[in-house]
Amino acid sequence: MDLSKHFDQLLAKHWDFLDKGWPSMIPSKKHRSELQEVGFITHIKETLYKRLGAIPVYFFLIMIWPNSEYAGPYRAVEKGLAILYHIVKGLSMAEMDPFIAKSSFYLIHAQFYNKEHYTHNKYINNCLATMFSNITIRLLTSREKNPQLFKQVTLHLDGHDTRATYAGENSAEMYSYKLKRSGLRTQVVMDCNGMALWVSKSAPCQKNPDGTMLLEMKLDRNVHELDCIAVDGGYTQFLKKVVQVSDKFSEQNFVHPIRKSRNKDLTEEESAYNSTFGSFRSQMESLFGELGNIFEKHNNRKPVLVAKKETYNLQMKLALLLLNIKKMVALLKIPTEPIHTAWLRDGFDYPTTQKGLEQPMEYVDISTLIDEGHAMATLQDSFLSLAVGDVDTTMGAPQRKQSNIVIEIPPKKKRQRNVAEEHDDL
Repeated sequence: MDLSKHFDQLLAKHWDFLDKGWPSMIPSKKHRSELQEVGFITHIKETLYKRLGAIPVYFFLIMIWPNSEYAGPYRAVEKGLAILYHIVKGLSMAEMDPFIAKSSFYLIHAQFYNKEHYTHNKYINNCLATMFSNITIRLLTSREKNPQLFKQVTLHLDGHDTRATYAGENSAEMYSYKLKRSGLRTQVVMDCNGMALWVSKSAPCQKNPDGTMLLEMKLDRNVHELDCIAVDGGYTQFLKKVVQVSDKFSEQNFVHPIRKSRNKDLTEEESAYNSTFGSFRSQMESLFGELGNIFEKHNNRKPVLVAKKETYNLQMKLALLLLNIKKMVALLKIPTEPIHTAWLRDGFDYPTTQKGLEQPMEYVDISTLIDEGHAMATLQDSFLSLAVGDVDTTMGAPQRKQSNIVIEIPPKKKRQRNVAEEHDDL
């Protein structure tokens, strides 16, 4: 079976946003003063373009951000970019002050992560589960990519511990043996293409071991009965319970390393099995590594300070969704169109008329517009000079004289149509 055909069907069903265009956003209130520019906005745009690329940011700005109107005397697009920059750089509220007034950013942040939490969480969960994979794609990919011993494995599951503190839990209750510090733990299910598909709630590490969180995830509601999930040794004692409470799962739906019995060494075959399994499972660590490289909020170099663990959880899901889109664009070589890079333009904002901005959209640099204006004015002046000079007023009726004056029309300056090329060196 042709794997590319199934990816094409997936794109046709769930990736129509690529041609959707920019929606109009008509402000309900008019600001008393002109809209301000978010500080260092060029730096923000360059950073997001380098870390994520054009299409993931475009997706966020047209599919998630416009669902609500946010306070603050700034362009709507730039407010959204500030929210993304906040998790990409892992900054605190105070550290966002050079870019956007702390009071304004607090209101925007609170509305996006608290007031609109249910809407965003539901939408992002659905996107993760549907946009990047299905059972046929997973089965075909596992046959193509997996080592011989694990051709049946379609999914990987592991917990990610993040250095974090939040009000309501003391450090002892949040202690992580992995980090040797306080942390929040989140379970992530990934397919063999490296796409995160399901993400659990985040919970304090000390009181929530991996196996307990696996039971609470109720994966059988989402995972297909033909899926086979690879887990590490920390889950094995909970798998029987998972199978018992599920009408879908059997022990065949899970693969795990062989546990060493007390006072008995592993056989050579068992050791080889575990070694291959460990290497195969490194894909999961690669996902968490990519997550931390792009989103500094999740790299554990400094603790995350959050008022609610639900806020952190939504930030992680959003980060994984955008990372998935970035990886899918690379995997399927999805082309970047001018409409996807419009947010990189200076002063760009959502259209404020009823009709949104659709494909195809041509980007014309301001210097090009000015040069073309000067060229046209020169042609017009030359024409007027010739017309006035050619009128003979000595006779009753005006008559044109023969003239040797030649007006040279400069070649048209070619307009730049693909803004993606402008930013190849960003």
